[in-house]
Amino acid sequence: MIFETELKKLGLKDKEAAVYLSCLQLGPSPVQPIARKAKVVRATTYVVLESLMNRGLVTQYKEGKKTLFSAEPPRQLMRLLEKEQESIQGKRLELEHILPELQVLMKAAGGRPTVRYFSGLEGLHAMRQEIIMYSKPGDTIYNFTPVEHLDAIFPQIDDPFTRQRMAKGIRSKTLFTTRSRKLRELLLAQAQLDVSERKYIPLAYFPGTSGMTIFGDRIAIGTFVGKLMGVIIESQPMTEMMKKLFELAWIGASNIDET
Repeated sequence: MIFETELKKLGLKDKEAAVYLSCLQLGPSPVQPIARKAKVVRATTYVVLESLMNRGLVTQYKEGKKTLFSAEPPRQLMRLLEKEQESIQGKRLELEHILPELQVLMKAAGGRPTVRYFSGLEGLHAMRQEIIMYSKPGDTIYNFTPVEHLDAIFPQIDDPFTRQRMAKGIRSKTLFTTRSRKLRELLLAQAQLDVSERKYIPLAYFPGTSGMTIFGDRIAIGTFVGKLMGVIIESQPMTEMMKKLFELAWIGASNIDET
C-alpha cells in the first residue's frame, strides 16, 4: 500500500502501517472493514488497533451498539518523531552520566596513552562532539585556531558547537590567527559575550593550517586543509604538559606587536 514504507521509517511496524492507512482511508469504521482493507486477520487487527491507540494515532468510540475506530489526523505522526527525539535525549543524558565511571574502568586497565584517528568532515564533527561531551560545566578548553581554515568547514555564524559549549557553561581560551583585520576585531570584541578569552597571533608566528584543542585529559588535533583528518590523544600527563605550553604561549602573545 502506498505510504507504508514511509510510515515504517517513522517507527510503525508492517501491520501498524497497514491498519493506520486503512483507518485513514475508510474514516470511522468497525474492525471488520479495517481488517479487510489492511489484509490483516480480524483478531490481529484488534491488537494492532490497541497499539495504535496507545501511540495516539487511532481513537475508539461507540455509535449505538457498534464500536468504531477512527484515525487521528496525520499531523499526529509528528509526535512519533518528538518521542524519538525525547528518547535519544534521555539516552544521551544517561550516557553522559556514566561516562566518567566508564573512563575510570578503561584507565584502570593501563596507563599508556590512547590515540584515536578520525577521517573526513564527519570525523571532525565527531571530535567536536567529544569536546562537548567530555567537558564539564565550568571547565576551560584551550584552542590554537587558524580561523579562516576552520571557518571554511565549520562556519562560525550560528555555529552549533559554540551554542552547545555556551549552553553547557564551558569556558574557552583561544589563540587565533586571521588575515582579516575586521574579523580579528570582531572576534576580540565578541569574546566576553560567549564566555571566551581570545588573543590574536600574527600569521608570521603561527602560520599553520591545523588546529588544536586541549580539554579534560585529551588533546584534539585537526587538519582543515586538503584531506580532512584528526587525532585525539588521551593522556593526563601529556594534556597537562600541553596546557602549560599553551599558558606560556598565552603569556607570550601579550608581548607580540599586533599591528
